Amino acid sequence: MGHLSLIPVPIAPCCMPISTASKMKSRPDLALTGTRRGEAWRAASRLVLACVVVWPKPAAAFDDWQFELGAATDNVSRGLDLSYQQPSVHAAANWYPDGGLFAGVSAASVRMAGDSLTGVEAVTDAGYVWRFGSDWSTQAMLSDYRFAHIRLGYRDDYDEAVLTAGWHDELYLSVAFSPNTGFGPLRRSWAMAYDLTGRLPLIHGFSAMAGIGYYDVSAELGAGYVYGNAGLTWQYRAMQFDVMYVATHAPAGVKAWMGNTLVNRWIADAIWHF
Repeated sequence: MGHLSLIPVPIAPCCMPISTASKMKSRPDLALTGTRRGEAWRAASRLVLACVVVWPKPAAAFDDWQFELGAATDNVSRGLDLSYQQPSVHAAANWYPDGGLFAGVSAASVRMAGDSLTGVEAVTDAGYVWRFGSDWSTQAMLSDYRFAHIRLGYRDDYDEAVLTAGWHDELYLSVAFSPNTGFGPLRRSWAMAYDLTGRLPLIHGFSAMAGIGYYDVSAELGAGYVYGNAGLTWQYRAMQFDVMYVATHAPAGVKAWMGNTLVNRWIADAIWHF
């Protein structure tokens, strides 16, 4: 769902934090109930608690590490709903040794449409950032996405390579390529995503953010679709709060397959960096 990560932090695609680079691919057809929402919150709380226990942070031993915990009203990435209109939590650990090298792991709660179980999306990534003076930067990143505890989750696993150019840590253009993206029962094939995201610092810790992207999944679905978001971010000490509207526009064939997983609504999140 969404936060903008600034270089050298690995950059997530427009519209959602961490998980923001992945996609679930089924057609929602069941209504939500209060009981199922409660189950999602309890499972999400256990995920966060487990991450807190596993990731202690002694001051000297973790100087090269950055951590974060977050919760969102929905898990959205590239305009796709990964948590079936239910709250989601995520946790991440990123390693930044000397130089431009970085690596990270993250986990976020997900749910397939019509599934009663809350699963996990696990992401492992590594890459390198090149700085050109104080204005420009370029980042290359490889990411591996794995889904667990969801129906046919192995069919959603995929890998991705992303190239990103940044200006003043405020404007980013990225191109992503996946050789093995799959949508449910369809065969796996290539997919590409193009993202332009920006952040405008305001006052008192506020920033305006916006992004637009195109997800080319024509090899699987016969066409691609456009997604975007616009909203506000407030940074207060180690806390980050985001509110944004996410919109998508897709041809009839893509809509017929994706159904309600294409998002057009407000979402919000809170993230603790430490």
